[in-house]
Amino acid sequence: LLVPWLTASQIHAFTTKIPHVATLIPSMKKSDVQCRLDFLSAVPDTQNHDNASIAATTSPKPHKRRERYSGRYPKNFKDKYKERQGDEETISKVLAKGMTPAGQHVPIMVKECLHYMGLENNQRDRDSPVLVVDCTLGYGGHSSYILKQIMNSTDARLIAFDQDSVEIIKTEERLRKSVLEEIDTATESAGEGNDIFTAVNQNFAELGSYMTSTNQVGKVTSLLADLGLSSMQIDNNDRGFTYKRDGPLDMRMSPEDDSTETAYQLLQRLRVRQLKSMLKNNSDEEFADEIAFGLIGDRSKIPKTTMELADRVRDIARPLIVKQHNWNSEQIGKNQAKKLKSQLDSTIARVMQAIRIEVNGEFRVLERLLEDIPTKVLSPGGKVVILTFHSGEDRRVKKSFKSGFKSGIYSAWSRDVVRPTKEERRDNPRSSCCKLRWAILSDQNAN
Repeated sequence: LLVPWLTASQIHAFTTKIPHVATLIPSMKKSDVQCRLDFLSAVPDTQNHDNASIAATTSPKPHKRRERYSGRYPKNFKDKYKERQGDEETISKVLAKGMTPAGQHVPIMVKECLHYMGLENNQRDRDSPVLVVDCTLGYGGHSSYILKQIMNSTDARLIAFDQDSVEIIKTEERLRKSVLEEIDTATESAGEGNDIFTAVNQNFAELGSYMTSTNQVGKVTSLLADLGLSSMQIDNNDRGFTYKRDGPLDMRMSPEDDSTETAYQLLQRLRVRQLKSMLKNNSDEEFADEIAFGLIGDRSKIPKTTMELADRVRDIARPLIVKQHNWNSEQIGKNQAKKLKSQLDSTIARVMQAIRIEVNGEFRVLERLLEDIPTKVLSPGGKVVILTFHSGEDRRVKKSFKSGFKSGIYSAWSRDVVRPTKEERRDNPRSSCCKLRWAILSDQNAN
């Protein structure tokens, strides 16, 4: 510590062989110390230590520098090591800028979800049985709030589904170290067993089958389905969900499932007319014809990475947008350039959304859930809340709730969508496109 240019092993050897000389180090010159270190190799150990064992145990490990990144702040998921390691100062700065820390997810409309699920403290009887299902566990944001609301109930449980085999393990461990520790302590002191939380590594399309196999048909009092991507998936380049950073064109929700084809494999298999139809049906893409032909018309040039896909779509859509606005392609002004960039980004996002929906069969999964909720899941009077993030999802949820209300399956439903507050949209920009719809199963409905 006193002599920065000495290594730990040198100081150890120096003070072990001649202990009193440690007091002289501050007044010695570097050349003097080096001469004495050379001399020490021939001096016997005064404390009978084995020189070889000392060298082996005290030799410092070579320092490994972290990888450097360009710019003031890291942009790639792998470079954001402070956020991923839970550094509180860094995380607070990221949140203050209205961004989501890498490897984390900020739950959307928590208060509204709890209200329409009937889980606020003044909405329920503490002694009434409570069985809640979170169809999309993700980072565990909504589930953690649900657990805090039901932990004081005498008979309450939460079942959380997630098909992402990578994230579900991390989330369950995180919940058990935080929220569930408090619950475990309370139940142990009361002499009660605790099975308040169950994590299920399945797609929520299997919810109906799960309830049947576990003899819990028609017993769920509240259900939540957040259909958005989790921030951990978006931020991780290797998952291939974002066009802002390069990564393999994967997009699978279950990356370990080799039976599901990747986005690149899907593009290889599709024909131009199939991709055109997919872009129209899954994301209402207005340039579907041109983009479909430009992406896979030449089979030898199908994009393999997210950046390749984004660049290709950008090249295809740019002249189409310029022509649409009757702009002069040779002289695009500052405001026009800004609008052009915004429209190009939206087009790329829609294309990736359409491909991701097809890779994971998201619409088929949602339709199966909507079919099972009133017949196999909810108890009479049970409440369902669904968060959607694009028109294709919202149309399906609205149609299901509306037809269910007309046929007497649901006693009430949200004719108007519930949106995040202005403050939440500012603090969490990823919530901006979110819509909440809810419904209540009729008391007379028999499962």
